[in-house]
Amino acid sequence: MVFETINKPFELKPYRLRPKEKTKIEHEINTNYSKYNGQEYCVHYSYGLDNIAYRYYFENHGFNQYNIYMRRKIKSRKR
Repeated sequence: MVFETINKPFELKPYRLRPKEKTKIEHEINTNYSKYNGQEYCVHYSYGLDNIAYRYYFENHGFNQYNIYMRRKIKSRKR
C-alpha cells in the first residue's frame, strides 16, 4: 500500500521539536522511506541534536508528509 493522502488530516497532536531537530529527523525518514512506506504509524530511531538516542513516533501520510507526535529517550541497559 502506498500512502498519498496529502489532504488527510493528522490524528495526533504534533510534538514540539526545535526546527533544526525536526528537519534532521524528517531528512533521515526521507532517506530511509522505503522502510516506512505502507505504514501509517512508525518509529524512527536516531540521535537528537543533544547527542542522546531517541525513538521518534510519527504518522506517515506519504513521502515527506509526517507528523512526529512523540519523542522518547532510549535508556541504556545496565551491564
